Amino acid sequence: MPTFITFNIYLFYGLVFFSIGCVVVFRNFKYSQLSISPILWALALFSFSHAFHEWSELYVILFSDEIYPDYETLIQWLRLIKLSLSYAGLMIFAWLLFGISDRLGAKLGQLVIAVIVIIYTLGMFFFSSGYYLSADTFSEAALYTRWLLGFGSASLAAIGISLYGYQLQQADHEYGHYFVATGVGLLVYGILSGLVPTDFHHSVPVLRTLAAGLILFTIHRALKVFDLEKELATEAKLKRAIEADKYKAIGHLAMGVAHEINNPLASSNLALDLLERKLPAENLALVEYLDRARLGIDRASEISKELLTYARPNEGKAEVVSVQQVIDGAIQLLAHKAKAYHLSINCGSELILYGHKVKLEELMINLINNAMDATESGGNIEITAHGGADNLYLSIRDWGEGMDNKALERATELFYSTKSIGQGTGLGLAICEQILSAHQGKMNIESTLGEGTKVSMTFYNRGLLHD
Repeated sequence: MPTFITFNIYLFYGLVFFSIGCVVVFRNFKYSQLSISPILWALALFSFSHAFHEWSELYVILFSDEIYPDYETLIQWLRLIKLSLSYAGLMIFAWLLFGISDRLGAKLGQLVIAVIVIIYTLGMFFFSSGYYLSADTFSEAALYTRWLLGFGSASLAAIGISLYGYQLQQADHEYGHYFVATGVGLLVYGILSGLVPTDFHHSVPVLRTLAAGLILFTIHRALKVFDLEKELATEAKLKRAIEADKYKAIGHLAMGVAHEINNPLASSNLALDLLERKLPAENLALVEYLDRARLGIDRASEISKELLTYARPNEGKAEVVSVQQVIDGAIQLLAHKAKAYHLSINCGSELILYGHKVKLEELMINLINNAMDATESGGNIEITAHGGADNLYLSIRDWGEGMDNKALERATELFYSTKSIGQGTGLGLAICEQILSAHQGKMNIESTLGEGTKVSMTFYNRGLLHD
């Protein structure tokens, strides 16, 4: 083959792999929710090292006549090491890919990788143990490397990334098919690079370049999702900032209003009590009117207290509190209502949190009360708490009416409530989120209409506060 053509083929061959590495490295994975994002460094490592290998092979091909005979063995060793290291990057990527899933097939994939690495290591030890290493020995070692590491790593990585893409497709993510196509490209490259010798036909390097080009195109399209995720994260951050300012202003306004109406409400309640004492006991109609007026005042007072709670979230001193005591305290305060339900509590007495006990009880009261409101009398409510290495997990599950997707999206929105008018203020879950945030916690709500709701909370570092 003319030198000019050989030069250009290997130049583009290496350039394609270098581009794959750049496509991965220059993505911002900071906001990515995809499980593959933390392991893509291994694919970049393979791409850059393989590009370096191909470009160095180009040098050897073009200037082989100028290499001193004394350095030939050293050059052969370096070529073999470069080839092995580049495929090792792909093997690491395949290993990490299988590590994403907990399925039995994934564990089997990692087992196959371990077996291949052990066999390859033993084989290379056999080749290197000889007293005299001929050119044929290096050729056999290179062939052995391409079969085991080249084809092995590419085919396993192809299976891993194809399965990952298939799972994304099953979850209705359109970009999943690009990951599947990347797997096809890796498999084709693995066959051409690992099983077909370079000197089999002059078109082999060209076909390898085309297969690498397919990987470059599909991985580039697949990783576009990270750009979209970043844009969505920025938009969400901006939206949260605008909402936070809006709610802050509403909170100040609400606090002022709540503070001002508390005294008139207390005076009205007192006046009703005095009026009730002066009424003749047999005048039941007037007593009933007084009860109705008192209910309205109590309701207004309750809303006022919730507004003040939301506007002034942090009160009291943080302390080590027992999770069991927090749950028991909340249920005790809801005893008049809780007796109509079957409450199941699974919480160890050793579980503790560092935080405001009163606020944590308020958190539990809000969530348990919501669960009871959504559940018919006599229904089941399950409260579970368990601890991890550094975190604490708490969940409240009911089998009540549940929520549809639209209601679920707005569940924590301030002043949004699915309860009928007069039954809810729309502040409960917003207050819960505020309390959780103060205790380094996060809340996740899963709900299905007609099947019930599960509120899961994670307290990171066991609720250690930063006052």
